[in-house]
Amino acid sequence: MSASELEAVVERLRTAHEHVDGDAEERIEGLVGKAESALEDGRTLDHGALARMTRTLSELAEDADGETAEAIEAAKDAISSYREGVPGA
Repeated sequence: MSASELEAVVERLRTAHEHVDGDAEERIEGLVGKAESALEDGRTLDHGALARMTRTLSELAEDADGETAEAIEAAKDAISSYREGVPGA
């Protein structure tokens, strides 16, 4: 787990945010805010927060297709990679 991995999470979430609208846009915006806040504060997101983020993205992916689904999946993959380095699993 590193700042660069968390930056990757933020970037993937921003990309997913560009592909959605309405409720999905607001939900991803909240995820971006959480990840950015942790990055700015030098904090690690815990497993619970990461699981909630992944769950939110999974819910949004159910109604997505094409580039939107790919962007959401990329965000989930970035979270998974980051989560591997978080202690306490």
